[in-house]
Amino acid sequence: MEDNVQKAIFSLLEKYGKAYQDKDLDGILKLFEDSADLVVIGTGYDEWIKGYENLQYGFERDFKQADNINVKFRNVTISSIDNMAWISAHMNVDARADGQDIYLPGRLSAVILKINEKWLFTQLHYSLPASEQEEGKAWPDI
Repeated sequence: MEDNVQKAIFSLLEKYGKAYQDKDLDGILKLFEDSADLVVIGTGYDEWIKGYENLQYGFERDFKQADNINVKFRNVTISSIDNMAWISAHMNVDARADGQDIYLPGRLSAVILKINEKWLFTQLHYSLPASEQEEGKAWPDI
């Protein structure tokens, strides 16, 4: 993979984390492809956003329901071909909501497209490991 692609993707992740921390709605929306095909999936059952026109509501809800949000990425893997990249990473979120500190050790996967010389998310999926599933087990105890 070209070094400039890797730098651009890390820069995109850095901008995403900063926009979340700053609760910068315009800044975070600029990081996504303006397309009806856009898909963003969060951890909540109802957090399945299809289409750019629906993206704003999801971030507004996140920002409104937390006093502060801090996003950190680690173990980032990046692959690319032509104008498309796909990534996976651990995405840890520290937040304060309803007077409580919340730590979410999550997982991120995303598809990123280069459009008009800018790398933009076109698909993003953030998930949490199943807390009821013990390490080493293939299925949770329910």
